[in-house]
Amino acid sequence: MNVLREQKNVIGLPLPNETCLVMDDVLPRLELITGSFVLAFQEDQLLLTNLAERGWDIPGGHVEAGETPIEAMKRELYEETRVLVESPQLLGYERIRLFTKPNNYKYPYPDSYMLFYCAKIIQLDPFESTIESKGRGLFKPEEAYKIPWVQGNSFFYEEARRRVMGG
Repeated sequence: MNVLREQKNVIGLPLPNETCLVMDDVLPRLELITGSFVLAFQEDQLLLTNLAERGWDIPGGHVEAGETPIEAMKRELYEETRVLVESPQLLGYERIRLFTKPNNYKYPYPDSYMLFYCAKIIQLDPFESTIESKGRGLFKPEEAYKIPWVQGNSFFYEEARRRVMGG
């Protein structure tokens, strides 16, 4: 386990909170996992989805009842990009810890986890815009580093690229 970043009172989460980004190949407890994301590559190009609410981002989302994290990641990936991957590997996770439970909070409390995988793209099906995703793109490294998610999580990007490219 390698702690990459710790933050307190992250905007967008119920306050007070702290998050901890960890590179690890060991899954947290399954019942605490709420989201699953993927850094998918075609050669050295990172796949991103152009989300209506957030702009360019890595594909992924919520784990639904009865799904494994890998099933959720593959479902979200296909819904957002129409892309299939092979041999996903766990990169790590972000632990979200809340110090006060909000009313009607639907996620595990006090801790929940979002997983991050890396994988190689094996198929790009024709893309059609949806309410959630306006497009998909493949970004070479020099382009990927301009994307806010990659800038803020370059350690995951670099490790994912190394693993998928075999370097």
